[in-house]
Amino acid sequence: MDPACRAVKLAFPLLFVTLLGCGESITVRDAWIREPPPRSPAAGYLIIENRGARSVELVGVETVAAERTEIHVMEHRDGKMTMRITDAVTVPADGQVALLSGGTHLMLMGLRRKLKAGDEVALVLHFADDTVKRVVAPVRKGGYAPR
Repeated sequence: MDPACRAVKLAFPLLFVTLLGCGESITVRDAWIREPPPRSPAAGYLIIENRGARSVELVGVETVAAERTEIHVMEHRDGKMTMRITDAVTVPADGQVALLSGGTHLMLMGLRRKLKAGDEVALVLHFADDTVKRVVAPVRKGGYAPR
């Protein structure tokens, strides 16, 4: 984004969103956090929908509930399930990405408090186009994806 456009965005955020449609096409739904075992990170799941004409990239997630939040991708490699950190997840134009158990998901690392079913965790999602989406994810007990 050029400096002039960034200045307009900082000075007039509502006008910028209205004029350019920035972020209006992205919605986040069905967010939840799995209640973790003691002294373990927590996994987070959600669905990101993009009704826009261009793909968008989720490039980061923040929460005050954890020291850091990572995006993890699960893959079958050499007959084994592996997990790796990724810098971004692409949400296709007029499509969606589901962050689910057994697939791409969030990991809340270094929990600052114990999370238990019934709690709520505020998540802030950052996209490469500077869109920011906030969502509250309930903590619940849940099973893991079948293998």
